[in-house]
Amino acid sequence: MGLQQQQNLLARLYTDADFRRAFLFEPEKIGAENDLTADEISEIAAIMPEELNFFADSLFQKRLREAEKFLPLTRNVLGGDFSKLFREFSRNFNPQSVKKHFEDALAFCRFLRDQTIADSAKTAAKFEQAKLEFFGLEKRFVICRLDFDVRKISESEPDNPPHIPEKKKIIAVWLRIGRRIRHFYI
Repeated sequence: MGLQQQQNLLARLYTDADFRRAFLFEPEKIGAENDLTADEISEIAAIMPEELNFFADSLFQKRLREAEKFLPLTRNVLGGDFSKLFREFSRNFNPQSVKKHFEDALAFCRFLRDQTIADSAKTAAKFEQAKLEFFGLEKRFVICRLDFDVRKISESEPDNPPHIPEKKKIIAVWLRIGRRIRHFYI
């Protein structure tokens, strides 16, 4: 197995709990299905399950913290569900670019928009996705139609959920002219 294939397999072991459990339960079978040699299976299986699970959880926590930094409004609206949904998302998504955390946040926004969650959370994800695309992909123009005025979503506090305003259609616009950036709402 080539180096890239080994790295992809290890990444999957660290990020996919079901795959990790299956490998730990039947390393020879799962290893063979993934084109590992007997030596490679032995090397990976020699890692203690606790160490493998600890490392996998620490990687998840790092990804989660970075996504929270990129998506503060979405995290605020979702509250405790942010981490639960991010865990579900991260099982099936492994960023491939050098901007892994940016790619994670962008893909997580797309994932959230397909979930059964509050419209306010979908709106927050849509807004932050548009913002990420404008700044991270250096687009010249991005327009985003929103169902809530995201400027009026209050910060949450430990004992109080965020204030979600009533539905109101607005449009967020980002515009780049040369080195100048304009952002406004209509």
